[in-house]
Amino acid sequence: MKNIKEILNHLPIPYDKIKIQKCLQTITKGLPQRYHKYISYVYLKGETLYFVTKHQAINFELYQKLNEIKTMLRLIQTKMNRCKSIKISSIKAYTSLQKEKSITIEKDIKFYKQTLEGNFTNLAKNPTIYEKFENIREIIKNRKN
Repeated sequence: MKNIKEILNHLPIPYDKIKIQKCLQTITKGLPQRYHKYISYVYLKGETLYFVTKHQAINFELYQKLNEIKTMLRLIQTKMNRCKSIKISSIKAYTSLQKEKSITIEKDIKFYKQTLEGNFTNLAKNPTIYEKFENIREIIKNRKN
């Protein structure tokens, strides 16, 4: 009886894509923490690894660290025994042109004043509170006129 690994090895196309995605995740996790929020996504096309960034300065820094990324990839392949099926000959980075969606807050908020008429029933049982409500009613009626 075959186990699941043997079955998945005979189905190369979808399982290889999953392997590639896991390898790309380990590569991005291996980068310094300050790059994580500026890298949109990583993909592999042919033998070229592409980093899609959110800022031009990160592209420059990735090109400066190109040799370190390649050595990190070799360490992942040799020491960790992962990503052996991926062959990367070159690494490139570019900035995506898509802007991230931001929440816009309307600055011109219109407030509508409610017109008061003073039509309410006074249910107060305490005479002092009853008088206060009546004074409020008179103030409202005087403002309207």
